[in-house]
Amino acid sequence: MHGDLNLIFSRVWSVCLLLVWICLGTRIIGVVGSHQGSIPLHVVKLWASAFGGEIKSISAKYSGSQLLQKKYKEFEQAVRVQEIDGLRLVKKLAENMEEMFHKKSEAMKRLVEAAEEAHLQHEEDPDLQYEYFNAVLINEIDEEGNSVELGGDFLLQPNDHFNNLSVNLSLSVVQVPTNMYNKDSAIVNGVYWSEALNKVFVDNFERDPSLIWQYFGSAKGFFRQYPGECHFRMNLDKLFAKGIGMLDVGLTEAFEVLYDFNQTGRGSACSQAIMLVTDGAVDTYDAVFAKYNWPDRKISTLADVQENVMEYLHVLSRPKVIDQEHDTVWTEAYVDSTLEDGQGPILMTTVAMPVFSTKNETRNRGILLGVVGTDVPVSELLKTIPKYKLGIHGYAFAITNNGYILTHPDLRPLYEENKKRRKPNYSSVDLSEVEWEDKDDIKRVLVLHNDYYYTDIKGTPFSLGVALSRGHGKYFFRGNVTVEEGLHDLEHPDVQLADEWTYCNTDEHPEHRYLSQIDAIKLYLSGREPHLKCDKELIQEVLFDAVVTAPLEAYWTNLVLNKSENSDKGVEIAYLGTRTGLSRINLFVVPDQDFLTAEDKEGVFNADHFPLWYKRAAEQVPGTFVYSLPFNTGNDNKSVVLASTAIQLLDERESPIAAAVGIQMKLEFFQRKFWTASRQVNTHTLGCNHSSTRNGMYLLSEDYSLVRPALLIQ
Repeated sequence: MHGDLNLIFSRVWSVCLLLVWICLGTRIIGVVGSHQGSIPLHVVKLWASAFGGEIKSISAKYSGSQLLQKKYKEFEQAVRVQEIDGLRLVKKLAENMEEMFHKKSEAMKRLVEAAEEAHLQHEEDPDLQYEYFNAVLINEIDEEGNSVELGGDFLLQPNDHFNNLSVNLSLSVVQVPTNMYNKDSAIVNGVYWSEALNKVFVDNFERDPSLIWQYFGSAKGFFRQYPGECHFRMNLDKLFAKGIGMLDVGLTEAFEVLYDFNQTGRGSACSQAIMLVTDGAVDTYDAVFAKYNWPDRKISTLADVQENVMEYLHVLSRPKVIDQEHDTVWTEAYVDSTLEDGQGPILMTTVAMPVFSTKNETRNRGILLGVVGTDVPVSELLKTIPKYKLGIHGYAFAITNNGYILTHPDLRPLYEENKKRRKPNYSSVDLSEVEWEDKDDIKRVLVLHNDYYYTDIKGTPFSLGVALSRGHGKYFFRGNVTVEEGLHDLEHPDVQLADEWTYCNTDEHPEHRYLSQIDAIKLYLSGREPHLKCDKELIQEVLFDAVVTAPLEAYWTNLVLNKSENSDKGVEIAYLGTRTGLSRINLFVVPDQDFLTAEDKEGVFNADHFPLWYKRAAEQVPGTFVYSLPFNTGNDNKSVVLASTAIQLLDERESPIAAAVGIQMKLEFFQRKFWTASRQVNTHTLGCNHSSTRNGMYLLSEDYSLVRPALLIQ
């Protein structure tokens, strides 16, 4: 908003200033004086009435809003309106998410079983010689043109599921730290028996194609990753040390927290330890260890790490090894900069399980062999939460047992400050940081009242919450049309479905991955593909919306063919969106800029929100048009105005919102309509010549708050 304000005030050197709110036709908010006298209120009313009536008439005509409202009314008897049961809804969504989490956990259990069995059958051989694919050496060639040792010819192919990185879906690779000898006996033996994981990696991916990286981190120090790729080598040159860690302060805090924990007797009586592994130790830690640490176990060199750290790990893990407790651990959300979704680094959570030695001779010693894990994009969680069930302003969020956010619509991994940067401590964002309590001294353009429902997600440390806005947000309706007529209208070339909504799960089986959602729906309804999983309720509703909105296509085409209409080509586009994520777009003329593309996250249907123009329209009185500038236009290129209005199913205020329609018009056309309307009014007594001066017009809310974005008329 600040950028818009700066733009407006830097360009306003007007003599006469007019303030108007265009909503229900017209509503006057206030008048600001000029250098040559004030503008009479009755003149402002006439200006606003003429301009508001004209621009609303244009918006209604080209959007087809009245026709669409009429069509939904015609189907009123064929729909069933229901009030949403928030508690029942959140429990159902939690079950869906639990199923997804369970599938990831089961994949890790299969890895644990395979790893422990392979180690059980393996006998350590200090003289074992074994060639394996080292992640930093694969496909490396020496001076004579031969593959380097532990490199070899490793087939890599770009794969869009892995952010178009070159990977090998048949094999894993092993990464060994640079300070360790990659042919050390312990490393070679561990790599040898862990090769058994390759088969399970591949099997897991075939069972669940939504899986991304799977890995095994060995206690011996090596790291096995599937699918195999050379991403390690590509990123080694980008790593560098920067800044100084205030670890003495951190250690002091850690020791005091542990002391307080022990003194108060809180928590379980389990093993407790503070472990710091860093790239070096300095003398400033001596005072901290002398004061708090007994017995003194400071590690000073890299050579000490393996012996000392593993000694503690074996002690800490011993009870779980003996009892065969394979705890499933889920992390909080974090930013993964190695994968991007086109908008920058994406959010991840990780599930991991320990791998223990099950050999009789080592069982009492509690030998931890390592950890298996897989990364889960937070976007995968959102797929289990159908947005259409939450309404226009409703949303779902998940939190950890520590109160930190796992996913929330207002949780953003990046922010702008000349360039994209990460937010600090992104894995520790508290719910209170995004769920703002409203204050009396803050002016709001729109105030919503939400009801919150929550429940736990079984088998995980997470809880799921749902927020439903009161009013139309607590109702939904079910329509009913035949499959034949629904498919006929759904296949129109101008029909699009929300990219991030799951009508059919096309990720689960490889043969479905390249199907569009509309093609997947057709295949599902044909009954020829029983393995294709789809949302039956959502499909039924999107077919209904396709039928009801189909007449708009003919209506818009009529306007295009009538050459006398829109002769100055001021109206560029007509568009509509429905509660089921269906959209139609009609071009009256080729626009100067792209319209509501996937890159414009606020302007299209996303996994966690409806388009902004849709949400704004839904909160106005039926028949009201809201005018705004799209968010994706820069300050130097705000050349269009969007006008949108909501379509309600019934006449009541609490009626479900069925759709929203609107138009995109040129800003110059919008300006010209204002000047035309104002010239119809006799302004000789105003003390200024509005036809030769630059006047400013702003759209304001009824509490005088500036609506984003404000419009400048020159």
